[in-house]
Amino acid sequence: MLVINEKYRVVLDPDSLKVGESRAGFYKVNLAPIEEQITVLETAVDDLFNCLDPTSGFAMSQPHREGALSKAGFITMFVFGVIFGVLAVTLAFFRLGGA
Repeated sequence: MLVINEKYRVVLDPDSLKVGESRAGFYKVNLAPIEEQITVLETAVDDLFNCLDPTSGFAMSQPHREGALSKAGFITMFVFGVIFGVLAVTLAFFRLGGA
């Protein structure tokens, strides 16, 4: 047996390549806690990939919120456009009036 982590008593069986829990006198191979964490990680990764699609929603969001990211992105870019447009017109007026 190869000891992976002594603090958490995690070992690796080199013959079967299975990870298990070590105890005094014997080794017990149990993958259930690791599989639970992998399931949690896969859910988080799927949620992150869904964020790339503006027509989808988050995993923990309220029902019927699909497409909210697309609307929020449009409103954000519209406001940025208005702000930069007003700033450009203001700078142009300062140049014309200040010279």
